[in-house]
Amino acid sequence: MSRDLAELRTLWYMGAKTRLCEEFLDGAVRDLLDPGQTLLDACAGTAAVSRWFAPTYRILSNDVQHFSSIVASAHLEGDESWRNYLDQLDHLQDLGSATEENAQWLTNLAPRALDLEDSLLDQVLKEGSGNASDSGAMERYRSFVAQAPIPHDASGISSDEDDGGVHQPLASRLEHLLDQRRKSSGGSPAMLCTAYWSHVYFGLRQSIRIDSIRHAIEAIPSSDPFRERKRAIYLAALLHAVSVSTSGTSHFAQPRSIARDPELVAVAKRRIIDIDQQFELALEAILREWSHHPRLAGNRVFCSDVQRLLAPGSPLDDEEVDLVYLDPPYTADNYSRFYHVLETLVAYDYPELESRGGSLTKGRYPKQEIRYRSDFCSSVRVEEAFRGVAQACKDRSSRLLISYSTDTGLLTGRWAKQGEQNPARKFRELLLEYFGQVEIREKLLMHSGQGDSNRSVRELLLLCEE
Repeated sequence: MSRDLAELRTLWYMGAKTRLCEEFLDGAVRDLLDPGQTLLDACAGTAAVSRWFAPTYRILSNDVQHFSSIVASAHLEGDESWRNYLDQLDHLQDLGSATEENAQWLTNLAPRALDLEDSLLDQVLKEGSGNASDSGAMERYRSFVAQAPIPHDASGISSDEDDGGVHQPLASRLEHLLDQRRKSSGGSPAMLCTAYWSHVYFGLRQSIRIDSIRHAIEAIPSSDPFRERKRAIYLAALLHAVSVSTSGTSHFAQPRSIARDPELVAVAKRRIIDIDQQFELALEAILREWSHHPRLAGNRVFCSDVQRLLAPGSPLDDEEVDLVYLDPPYTADNYSRFYHVLETLVAYDYPELESRGGSLTKGRYPKQEIRYRSDFCSSVRVEEAFRGVAQACKDRSSRLLISYSTDTGLLTGRWAKQGEQNPARKFRELLLEYFGQVEIREKLLMHSGQGDSNRSVRELLLLCEE
């Protein structure tokens, strides 16, 4: 089956399943599930799988990352009154005045820096294309970025204190403003992105727009009967805009260096992207999806560790789950590091940042102890994590469908290193301890990981039922 459901790529994300749905996953789900039954997308990520199957099945979508749950909620949840209201949704009316008020406040903190950034980005792109009337713009931009104020960490470490130059008055007021925001994250101006990631993952002007739209979303009055639904759909649109505008690669594990001229040109191209335009395009695409692809009633979204969600006593006890689809992380890379910017933008809580050797990390991550770490990313715990899910599905009388990689999966890779000639077969034998029937299906796919070139991998599906 082919359709335009995946017209919007909700986020740049490692391992997105949009292509896999049509080429491989669709047939497996239909072999296990009748139309109208309930599918739990247990590690939803970008919600690509949840969205693909939503016209045919009732969807329960879950992810431990809050930003993922927001995306799923925007695309899946909503009663008839909300669906009827979508034609009247007016983001300018809901967000416009609060966005501009916050943007003006932040603009007044760095007016010269904003003007210089606009000029330098334009000159960098001209120099990179060979159309500059004079050279030197790239070095001037590097110097401009190097002068940007750095947020202090919990120890009070900050950038070298000088007059702040072109970034005044932001440079001299940054530490005080951040102290205020950490005591009261809802205060004005909203400036988390501007303080933490301007000149890192985004340009300064982009950061101000991100902060200001985020502030306006939170400012939707509690008296609005659709406040929570509006919050989800606007946040999902903003997360999309942030994801496609980052001057990094396809994630936020590390900012892109600007030391080499080609890299600087690539960064400049990203930093001239209009955040408001990307936000509006994403919002239009979400609304179009609701209009063109009606959902079944009763979808629900959870934000939980998958093993806690499947355990007795969770909100899932109220549900009859016919099929659990499990697409866990394949490698030791925890997504909480790769997508910390998206997670922090949803929480908007000005977390303490991680330091090493007295300096903030280049990635500007929240402290490691507050970032989620998955058992599926641990070579020591990954097998037990799979066993826990299998046992929980058996206890709930739910069928189980697992996506994994034969070649790059942490568990299958460990077995291969131990001399196992057929890791897929060993995986099947493990699952046969819990289910009466386990079918293996494999398909060769081109896969991209951390922004690197596509490579051929064997995608594995395991269909488990009594």
